[in-house]
Amino acid sequence: MTTITLYGFAVSPHVRSALIAFREKGLTVDWEQVMPDGLKTEEFGRINPFRKMPALVHGDVKLYETPSLLVYADEIGSGARLEPTDAVGRAKMWQFIGIAQNYLYPVGTMQLYFQNVLTGLFGLPKDEAVATAAVDPTRQHLDVVEAAIEGGYVVRGAFTLADIYCGTQVDYIARARDGKALVAARPKVAAWLETLRARPSFKETFPEMLVGTDQS
Repeated sequence: MTTITLYGFAVSPHVRSALIAFREKGLTVDWEQVMPDGLKTEEFGRINPFRKMPALVHGDVKLYETPSLLVYADEIGSGARLEPTDAVGRAKMWQFIGIAQNYLYPVGTMQLYFQNVLTGLFGLPKDEAVATAAVDPTRQHLDVVEAAIEGGYVVRGAFTLADIYCGTQVDYIARARDGKALVAARPKVAAWLETLRARPSFKETFPEMLVGTDQS
């Protein structure tokens, strides 16, 4: 099989989501670590003109935007399908992929988690106001996930691409002190996250540089 090359930075939940999807589908990926500065290079710009991660090259195929990579993995890989086959199920899956992109990531991951955990890791000043302001909207976003979970997963009681993309965001959120409390207060979200963290694909893709950085 032609080599599948994935480009991105280990800490990015978008990159991790793609890595998880390919592992779940039994596909081997040649992962090229690209640090944020590497996005500015001409070489990377030829793969993704928007210069964001992740990006993928598979033979003549070049893809970017995380949802497209998730679907591609599901379509070309083996094993159980990660997309519902019915109209409502597929619509719900895309709804929660959108929730991951537009709500969980920009607020819970990039404000609550980033300010509380990653600023210290990268030697950046913490903005307490941003971290504090992120708590209430993150609470609301997790309420939506809590209400959706049925049969242990967010769509139709089955593990789908929506669980991967939402799960990588909530996994980070729960590693910040305030986020940990918010997740613990929502029993279905807490149980769902525990189930996801137990999957080999989630375990194997947790960034080594984040080990030991969880807040208590």
